[in-house]
Amino acid sequence: MQGILTFDLGTTACKTTLFNLKGEVVAQAEKEYPLYHPEPMWAEQEADDWWDAAVETARQVLSQGNYEIVGIGLSSQRETMVPVGKDGRPLSRAIVWMDRRAHKEGEEMARQVGRENLHQRTGMIPDSTFSATKLFWWHRNMPEIIKEAVTFLQPKEYLAYRLTGVAATEPSLASRTMLYDIRQGTWCEDLVAMVGLRVEQLPRLVASTDVVGKLTDEAAAVFGLPSGVPVVAGGGDRQCEALGAGISGKLAMESTGTTSNLSFATTALPDKLDPRVVSSCHTLPGQWLIEQGLTTTGSILRWYRDNFAGPERIAAKDLGVSTYDLISSQAAKAKAGANKLLLLPFFMGSKATRWNPDARGAIFGLTLDHGRKELARAVMEGVAFELRACLDVLRGMNMLPERIVLMGGGSKGKLWNQIKANVTGFSVGLPKQTEAASLGAFILAGAGIGLFSDPAATSLSLNPVVSHFEVDPKEKAIYDGLYPLYNKLYEVTEEITHQLAKLEG
Repeated sequence: MQGILTFDLGTTACKTTLFNLKGEVVAQAEKEYPLYHPEPMWAEQEADDWWDAAVETARQVLSQGNYEIVGIGLSSQRETMVPVGKDGRPLSRAIVWMDRRAHKEGEEMARQVGRENLHQRTGMIPDSTFSATKLFWWHRNMPEIIKEAVTFLQPKEYLAYRLTGVAATEPSLASRTMLYDIRQGTWCEDLVAMVGLRVEQLPRLVASTDVVGKLTDEAAAVFGLPSGVPVVAGGGDRQCEALGAGISGKLAMESTGTTSNLSFATTALPDKLDPRVVSSCHTLPGQWLIEQGLTTTGSILRWYRDNFAGPERIAAKDLGVSTYDLISSQAAKAKAGANKLLLLPFFMGSKATRWNPDARGAIFGLTLDHGRKELARAVMEGVAFELRACLDVLRGMNMLPERIVLMGGGSKGKLWNQIKANVTGFSVGLPKQTEAASLGAFILAGAGIGLFSDPAATSLSLNPVVSHFEVDPKEKAIYDGLYPLYNKLYEVTEEITHQLAKLEG
């Protein structure tokens, strides 16, 4: 039997999946790797940890079936960068996307070329999240890294390099560097020079369905595979997830895990992007994703679990069920609107739509009548209100989606799904597979080896929407009354958050 092996290098773990050629999961394994925080607000990883996790998980899944691997697909976290030297080895730890050390470099780039100019060309907002600022930081603080590096790679690119000996990227990850012209499809040579690099130090550009190279003898021996297996470029994890969810044309994906992201697919970029959104290239040629990423969403529900859901945690252990299911059952006992309790979900600052790193969470309206069930529901509603704010931005761009598909671990909560429908006013759909980044990588790999001719159509066939959450008009009316107050609460507390940020201690 034949199969395709995919690697998804996330921020915390590598997930390796063996698919048969029908797109069915044969085996799957996951291995975590550490994040290092040598300074406050810094985040680093060892690139070799990605490699070791890929090797270990691949051996696990390959041991579970006698499959001939005919292709390898790739997906990974975005913006994270590792410098690679002449010997093919990392010159330092990778700087991870969440690292905040390069805030000043982002501001400097905005000053030199203009914030709007930078945004319109690259689709990215000057922020330390994106790769260019990390490269600029190396240039300013560790120039020897820039001088010695042969290339700079994002995680799946590093894995492909170790597998094939070829350094290559594709538009979905290139567009997250803030060095790539999303309209022209080329590197911005002036920006590359600004951060201290030469264009030759960036990986060559290919399509997401292109075969980067073939498995080398050395890599094949490590994985226990025959040499020569084609390795397909793949894409960033968000774009692969969007492909796996069937997001193309005018569809949108809302994905909630630790954070949330609202991605709208379009075949035509507006002449001028709204300054509150970022635009990435899709893995599908001629398409883009208008993205709005929140900072804390599912992580707030975890915070609630860890600090307030003691009874549910005990009961879950006794019953052998998920604590989150019991939290959801508790929240369902509260009426829509959580008895007029409002929560601002900015527990680690705000990206979309506010772009305020000083923003903070708030719980407003507390009375002695409120309890854990209202607080749990307010968490879910606060996230949904901010998703509605994201949709308002799309509305202002005349880009409202025809349909929204829910993805990620957060989509397992039926109550939360229903709240999102009622708050946003959109019917939302749940596909067969809600963890779809690996499926997207599989589809791209299949297209790369000639198995599929139309990745978008293949995705809809393999991962159809199987259930819908329709809008409840009565609850929508309640949320329509609360939503303006939610926005007002942010507005009246915004200056306070800036003042708090200036205080010492």
